[in-house]
Amino acid sequence: MDNAEMTRLLQRVAEGDQNAFRTLSNVLSQKIFAMAYRFLSGDRAMAEDVTQDVLIKLWQYAPRWEAGGSVQAWISRLTYNASMDVHRARKNKTDEIPETLSVPETAQEDVLRSEYKEILLKAIRTLPERQQEALLLTYFHENSRRDVAYAMQTTEKAVEHLVARGLKALEKLIPSNLNGEKNV
Repeated sequence: MDNAEMTRLLQRVAEGDQNAFRTLSNVLSQKIFAMAYRFLSGDRAMAEDVTQDVLIKLWQYAPRWEAGGSVQAWISRLTYNASMDVHRARKNKTDEIPETLSVPETAQEDVLRSEYKEILLKAIRTLPERQQEALLLTYFHENSRRDVAYAMQTTEKAVEHLVARGLKALEKLIPSNLNGEKNV
């Protein structure tokens, strides 16, 4: 579904049309879940909660949405904010180990990939908030610079600068070789 169709649906949602809301939520819910799942390091339950929260906000905030921008970028912004709220709320809590763990055949690769992703997300979380948002919306949710600029209420050039500064800072924060071996 293109942005023009989503904009028409969102305008109908703003008028209280429940069928338009149902259609729009069916179109966007998987994308919202996938984004929240990535932001929350694979926590399925929390990603489902964020998805529901974002859909509720979609219904509530639809009358205040201004047409002319990307609906998907706006939803990405709502999802990012809701995910970061969850992250901040649980920041000081310890993670629980699930009672049952399944071990995939490629467990070592999965563990290494998961550990690197966690290192990357921790490093991103040390950056200034605007850089975090630009990086996460650009790379984790794969939005265009234009959509990120709209979601962040700034220019594409400003997003480029935020991303560039964020990537430069990450180069210093994350070792190039996580195994501790020196590159020759």
